[in-house]
Amino acid sequence: MSSNLFVPDLSGSSCKDVILQVLLEEWPLSPKEVFNRVKRLSKEDVSYQAVHKAIVLLEKSKVLSKVGGKYSIDVKWVENLSTFTDFLKKNLSSDKVGFNLGRKMIFSTVYEVDQFLCELGKFLAPTKTDAVALYWNHFWIPLFFDNKTYREMKDLIVSANYYAVTKASTPLDNWCASFWKGIGLKEKTGVKEAYDTDMFVCRDFIVQVFYPYEIKKEIDKVYKSVKNVSELDVNKFFRTVFEKKTRIPVLISKNEEVAAELIKQTKEMFGE
Repeated sequence: MSSNLFVPDLSGSSCKDVILQVLLEEWPLSPKEVFNRVKRLSKEDVSYQAVHKAIVLLEKSKVLSKVGGKYSIDVKWVENLSTFTDFLKKNLSSDKVGFNLGRKMIFSTVYEVDQFLCELGKFLAPTKTDAVALYWNHFWIPLFFDNKTYREMKDLIVSANYYAVTKASTPLDNWCASFWKGIGLKEKTGVKEAYDTDMFVCRDFIVQVFYPYEIKKEIDKVYKSVKNVSELDVNKFFRTVFEKKTRIPVLISKNEEVAAELIKQTKEMFGE
């Protein structure tokens, strides 16, 4: 299964892992030089075509940078990886260690989840060539642009090809959708076919957020009671709901076929 995003495999056995091992020891190298070193280190027979394809994918994912026909590990990717793993260590519950795909992580506030999604978005760094699907119980990012995390989320969304949908169609949801549409982004409210679980799908990554009933109920209450965004006490809403202590499981998985199907279904909701 190919992946547009490289996440290090602790086994160190994949072609991409060996390429990174090579470039950690010596750089910059041409594709031919990388192949010769990979061939010596690899546990299995590997062709030049396979190594070259892996190099191209790593470059596309911004893991490698190319200068004058030679490749090095991209420093910015290393910085993003470090920031992302530091964030995970800080925010994951004590019984979870590291970045475990297919494992559940626990966050204690809605805001912590949003911080995590923002850091994940920076790590993945999707571009206009990447279709990204977002499912929300409600839209809220534009409500909190006074907060740095949500401004960074806006920058990430603007830089990629996002499709965002929600079943909700309250004045606040529609106001948020109008903001995004006003800058040319794809947003839909009142989509009955939308999934109940909040979800982020990018390349072969699938992130599912399971907000507890009491938090969803409190958010719903505010959205149903506010008829115009000017009526909303944003600071109070953020303080009493988004920073309220709770227990929010988040599941991260990698599945190329499932992710592709989810993105396909999301595009169909926009008539694409």
